[in-house]
Amino acid sequence: METSSLLSNWAIALAAVLVVFIGLIAGYGAVGYFVAARRIKQPFLRFLIRYTVVFLLLIGLEIGVAALFPSVHNTLRDATASFVGWILGLAGVKHSVDGPLITVNDPLLTFDVTMACLGGVLFWVYSGLVLAESNVTRRQRVIGLIVGLGILVVFNLFRITISIYLEWRTGVNVHNYFYLFNMLFVLLLWAAWVRTIKPGIAAPVGKVS
Repeated sequence: METSSLLSNWAIALAAVLVVFIGLIAGYGAVGYFVAARRIKQPFLRFLIRYTVVFLLLIGLEIGVAALFPSVHNTLRDATASFVGWILGLAGVKHSVDGPLITVNDPLLTFDVTMACLGGVLFWVYSGLVLAESNVTRRQRVIGLIVGLGILVVFNLFRITISIYLEWRTGVNVHNYFYLFNMLFVLLLWAAWVRTIKPGIAAPVGKVS
């Protein structure tokens, strides 16, 4: 009976977490819809459903890859730590890198580049927003993904580097504060993409201006 009750409690807790998680992600999609000040005509509910489905598929794919091929994420963690360490070295920070661990000196601090640090959620939220938009051409969507994800990769590396550097210099764990800014940056990036595609969509087909 106790085991059954424990499993039931865990199931309820897991369901609650999933509901909250999906709710937050859907919330980002809703905010993104309005942050972009969209003129592209697409029903809000259709957009939100498309976005949520795409995001869940992408995050599910990442989780599956992490479970089946853990070496992929381990390699990415190591590579990210090495690159961040190189940037810190350019800034004059004495440090060492051991796999995904970055250790800085004076004062001595160790940082672990975890799977979450790779920025998967940021990438998939942005990809979901771009792929949810149906009133764009394939070329516009591909360009939006390539340019946007490239910017997010640079932003994520900057986020990790500046978090380590500022905590080393000030002792303040600024890494946690970035969570307040991360999604705003994604939404603003998405809004910028929407702004770039509006003129092409607004022009009537076959009309030369």
